[in-house]
Amino acid sequence: MTDTAALTFRRLMGRFATGVAVVLTAGEQGPIGLTVNSLTSLSLDPPLLLFCARNESRAGRAVISRGSFSVNILSDAQQHISGYFAGQTKAWNMNACRRHLEWLTIPDCNAAMFCEVASTYPGGDHTIIVGAVREIVGPPTAKQPLLYHEGRYSVMHPHPVGACG
Repeated sequence: MTDTAALTFRRLMGRFATGVAVVLTAGEQGPIGLTVNSLTSLSLDPPLLLFCARNESRAGRAVISRGSFSVNILSDAQQHISGYFAGQTKAWNMNACRRHLEWLTIPDCNAAMFCEVASTYPGGDHTIIVGAVREIVGPPTAKQPLLYHEGRYSVMHPHPVGACG
């Protein structure tokens, strides 16, 4: 693919709005994580999800090496946390991570899923990591989600119930 075609592909795929999540695991020097918007459910029975990490991602390698990770679905109030794990800001304290049994979690996220690495697959310049979901926690009511669209963060503006179009 030419550089122009790759840039066009990236720009046009950016039109697909996604949620934002942080994947966490325990690294050799403490918690390590990465921001992802490549998260998707894969199977309900058994419960499986997948995300993609750049091949050179230190956090992605730590997830595979450790064999377990959490997926933390962020609310719109947690953009700074996403920025921290994307390497864009230092505006978050890693000590705020909480331990839930043997997994790490981000406080006040919309949901946290605790997974074991089930398999990995090559995916070009990324590695596809499939997680077997072992436990799920979350608040009774979700906060507004943090979204990513066209290369920037966004928030959802809900329509009134029953509204269409």
